[in-house]
Amino acid sequence: MKHNIIVKFIENYDYKKELDNIKKLFSNATNVEGIKEVNYHVSAKDAPNRHDLIIEIVCDEKGLENWKECSTHIEWKNKYTPYIKNKVIFDYND
Repeated sequence: MKHNIIVKFIENYDYKKELDNIKKLFSNATNVEGIKEVNYHVSAKDAPNRHDLIIEIVCDEKGLENWKECSTHIEWKNKYTPYIKNKVIFDYND
């Protein structure tokens, strides 16, 4: 399963400067049972009608359940929610 966090940051927030910190934070997610890897997809085009970043978490059902309560998820929400204009969650089986 792939759990995608698709993010549009607020205007004037330089998320590209923060990208290394976001990756460092999410690197801890693979310590959660059921989470296998984390991938990042940065938008190729900066535009108001485009989202900026996809954080793709490769996991199984147990990993998705564990994600909800893990410290990485909680820190992500606490630290970055103020800078997020819009967020879409999209899960699928590949």
